[in-house]
Amino acid sequence: MNPDDLKRLFPNASADTLARNRGQLPNDKFKHNKASTLGSANEGKTQSIQRVRVRFVGYRVRPLDPDNFAGSVKDCLDFLRHAHLIDGDEPWRITLETEQVKVKTFKEEKLLIKIDRIEI
Repeated sequence: MNPDDLKRLFPNASADTLARNRGQLPNDKFKHNKASTLGSANEGKTQSIQRVRVRFVGYRVRPLDPDNFAGSVKDCLDFLRHAHLIDGDEPWRITLETEQVKVKTFKEEKLLIKIDRIEI
């Protein structure tokens, strides 16, 4: 996908963010190994499985029960998927982590989302 298409899809994204995420959208073609199934062993590199770790950190005056907070991030996770920031939210594609930090004022409340690629 070229830079103009990315800018059109994500008009508010910074140039740095667009540059770092270029080539990671699902429109990119996956390169298949065309070796024969019954032929000799493939001498190519072994590729590790990549999974995405999505971490939600909620800064809240009144923290929620852990199960309520984990359930409340579902819409945010779906947004990340629809915005093509993650490939999918299936259990084999992501590792989901949630954490809450108690803050003193409502002005300090926020939700921090961290997305890291990890190899398994």
